[in-house]
Amino acid sequence: MRGKWLWVALAMAAQTYASDSDRPTLPDTIDERNATCVKTEDADPKRAVALAESVLEEGPTLTTMQRAEALGCRGWSQAVLGRHDGARRDGYALAELVSRFSADADRVRLTRRAGSILHRSDDRVGALDLYADAVTDAETQGLEAERIPLLVNLGVLHWEFEEHQSAQISYERALALMERLGDHRYEASVRYNLGLNLIGQERFADAVPHLRRALALVRESGMGGAMQELSATILLASALQGAGDTTEVQALVDRANAIDVAVRDPYIELQLTLVELTQLANAGDQVGALAMLDAVEVGELQEIQRWQILSRRAELLERLGRYQQATAVLRKIDTLREDHLRHQNRERLAALDARMRDREQRLELMRLQANADELERRAQARERLSWASAVVAVLVLLFGFAVLLWQRRMNKRLYLASHTDPLTGLANRREMRRRLGKLSLDPHQQNAVMLIDIDLFKCINDEHGHDVGDQVLVVYGQRLRETAKAGVGVARWGGEEFLVTIPNCNAEQVAASAQSLLVRLAQPISTAAGTLQVGASLGYANLPLPGQPNPESWHYSLQLADNALYLAKRSGRDAWAGYWIDAQIPEWPPERLGGECELARSLKLITLRSSGSLRDAMALAMDGKPHA
Repeated sequence: MRGKWLWVALAMAAQTYASDSDRPTLPDTIDERNATCVKTEDADPKRAVALAESVLEEGPTLTTMQRAEALGCRGWSQAVLGRHDGARRDGYALAELVSRFSADADRVRLTRRAGSILHRSDDRVGALDLYADAVTDAETQGLEAERIPLLVNLGVLHWEFEEHQSAQISYERALALMERLGDHRYEASVRYNLGLNLIGQERFADAVPHLRRALALVRESGMGGAMQELSATILLASALQGAGDTTEVQALVDRANAIDVAVRDPYIELQLTLVELTQLANAGDQVGALAMLDAVEVGELQEIQRWQILSRRAELLERLGRYQQATAVLRKIDTLREDHLRHQNRERLAALDARMRDREQRLELMRLQANADELERRAQARERLSWASAVVAVLVLLFGFAVLLWQRRMNKRLYLASHTDPLTGLANRREMRRRLGKLSLDPHQQNAVMLIDIDLFKCINDEHGHDVGDQVLVVYGQRLRETAKAGVGVARWGGEEFLVTIPNCNAEQVAASAQSLLVRLAQPISTAAGTLQVGASLGYANLPLPGQPNPESWHYSLQLADNALYLAKRSGRDAWAGYWIDAQIPEWPPERLGGECELARSLKLITLRSSGSLRDAMALAMDGKPHA
């Protein structure tokens, strides 16, 4: 089970101070309004927003802590209501305010609180940065108890990217730390998320005891109100259903339908619908289950929930014997998943790039304003002291010349910063996109585009640390730069992936270049952790593909190269593969070749060239026997 379920757990983890039910109820006091706001932010978020705004309207009379508490409550409540823009503004305002706090437990707690608000508002980049700040703060100050909810937050991020093993490690560390410290405030949240992660691995029976415990804790404490009980009830029903123990499922569904919540949550409603239609399908009514699925409104759902709906649709179509339709749905899931992951990469790069641009623009405005103020003061002095006008004119000219020289130097630095990867010194993604557009315009010139991906790079980071991983990236950049001939373009495309363009080449030259590159890159690398043997996989295609060229047609060549790289990875890595298409294929324009290369290859419209190891692996996959 995927989707917005995790946000309910994040709300539980975010309330580190809302469990004290013995405070006096004094509606007129600021502290009491803040406390009431936190207690109701999940059960009645509209009321919580009103309470927080009544506190913030107090203005200068507020202490910094009171303002921070109110911002945190309003931001979380707006996120619960789906008002993501307002929630993000409050999250960033809270982070800015908390950054002025002295190092203590409150700063760690409120930094994590701001990260949770951004996380629920789909700003994963900002959330990750704040979580990292909170982790560093907690470890520096020795605040072990604060690490429990932070481990939950990081586990949820791993879960979102389907890194189930990493997520489980985070949750198990949180449970161990909770037992060692005797601090069980977050037990419901930890067990809920652990159960959700186990369901993602289809370990339904293992998830059931954790979810039973989480539901019991929610009912005992009343934490999170009806919304928390509803989500935990449905998730337990789903785990029991997956484990084949259906005796309790209908009773849990009836109980979930009877729970009254103040705010409609489309993601929780989806999970309840999925449990109910599975009940129908298990009873033999596949058609009724499919009709119930067709009635689901997908407008408010995100990619993960849409994959979930499509997966269930494919399963029902397969049960009905409609295999061709089921296959089409599965292909759509693969396309959506690939687009989503690419979007996440673009989202992080765009956010970081925008942050750098904003900072530079602010500094530039400050400098320009300072220059303007200085010029104005000098002009006024020149008017008052006419006898010194010549001297002032000379000074202004000298100053203007200095500003011009400085501006030219700064422009050059800014250009390099925005077109060069700071770690490897290679061209970055933005610069390479510009070069690819130019190479795509000439249909009479044959070029090649290569994607190179370091094998098992995540294992290097996990085993030796990111510093060693950075050393490997730097060495790869140096080797690619040294190997490149005149006119060859080399860029760091993102993460552990590099892109190489080769102008004026043919199929044999590209294949020879691919083989020699892999041999060069596979040489041992000396790092702080010792000598490492780090291989790579490579995929390539010609650029542009036969057809009508345009500045964006490089995307289709890149899609073919990416598909070839995937095949090289799947064959066991340390291999290369590529497509080289010399003539246009009727009724297969470049955009179709790029988007449907698997189909084109299966129809034998295009041919895959590959290294020996890849050919052996593909032959073995076909008949189960090794080939010479």
